[in-house]
Amino acid sequence: MSRNQNRADRIVRTRLKESVGFQTLTEKRAIRLASVSEYVGRSHFMPWHRILGGLHDFTNMAGIFTPLVYVDLETTDAPCDPQHKVEVRGESYLGRALDESGAVRNIVREGIHTVLDGSGTTLARGTMLNVFTRYDPDPARRRVTELPPELGLGSLPSRVIQVPRVEDLVDLSHNPEFEDAQNHAWHYGQTDLNRHINGTVYLRVLEEFVADVLHGAGHDLKRLYAARARIVYRKPGFRGETYRRVAWFRSEAPLILAGAFYKGADSLADAPAVAVELTLLQHGA
Repeated sequence: MSRNQNRADRIVRTRLKESVGFQTLTEKRAIRLASVSEYVGRSHFMPWHRILGGLHDFTNMAGIFTPLVYVDLETTDAPCDPQHKVEVRGESYLGRALDESGAVRNIVREGIHTVLDGSGTTLARGTMLNVFTRYDPDPARRRVTELPPELGLGSLPSRVIQVPRVEDLVDLSHNPEFEDAQNHAWHYGQTDLNRHINGTVYLRVLEEFVADVLHGAGHDLKRLYAARARIVYRKPGFRGETYRRVAWFRSEAPLILAGAFYKGADSLADAPAVAVELTLLQHGA
């Protein structure tokens, strides 16, 4: 890195080997969509945890956290050999998310990761965006608009990163076509170190809802599989809280459904806590 280069603009590249977990595979030995993050997670989080050092203190409620705000996960449904490790190649970097006026709204970290088998066949892909934030009831105080000086990275990265919004995934101007008949409750086993419901849980829970919706609509679930998910995390859920799911059909070719999670006490006039766009494809012969 040259002396005049902005340290916050560094690009971190990873190349890791990951063991194949039996519980992450489908009957065709393909990586299931909801398990893609288990393969790309170390590539995305590990190098930046080293760079950020002690910034992440999960016991300090006044500290800075970098939770996920958006993921784009994809599985190719290609089979892999569970006896051999897969390779994960990743590239991640910092950037600025801007508001409508062009001012810095958040500091963001983006990572793009690919999972390949030994022959170079792509098995899965994952893009992840995290924002720097603080726990605070005031939205303005939650925002981190400059990098902490103790990181030694300067105040701001030069790169601008677009952070997708709920409205980019679901059309809230139309009433959903499907809705839970009753509220459900999050439980302790669905939480993680960030003290809220783990991001992958939303995908798994929505996949179950969508499967019921499609079955009720006459679709053959023997042929369909969840191939891609785009998820916007707007508001965290916590153990003991209630939620309900809603969904819309968005496209037939390919088959795409948009889903959303609402807090149990919220109405459709409120903004959803999480939005998911789920693409389903048909298995090959």
